[in-house]
Amino acid sequence: MTFQDLLSSDLARFFNADEFAETISYNGSNVPAIFAYSENPDDVGDATQAVAEIYVKTSDVAAPNYRDVVIIGATTWYVRRIKEGAGYTWLLELYRNERPIL
Repeated sequence: MTFQDLLSSDLARFFNADEFAETISYNGSNVPAIFAYSENPDDVGDATQAVAEIYVKTSDVAAPNYRDVVIIGATTWYVRRIKEGAGYTWLLELYRNERPIL
């Protein structure tokens, strides 16, 4: 068994919906993801918004882009940026409920 075989096996376990992941919708396709989010608004310049981070496999999401649509449960999020790309996974920063600070 090669190192790549071991990594693939580990990814299959981590991204299993019965283990650590949940199924989300990414641009209309159902994919497993590992995520954490906060309902606390995050001040970003002149706006307030909720933020989240998700890990997805590069085999499921080949090229994430700004404003890609991510639906977690019944909540719609948008990709803000790629935080990390390690070859096998992406760490994506998401946002929702963007509103100006008055």
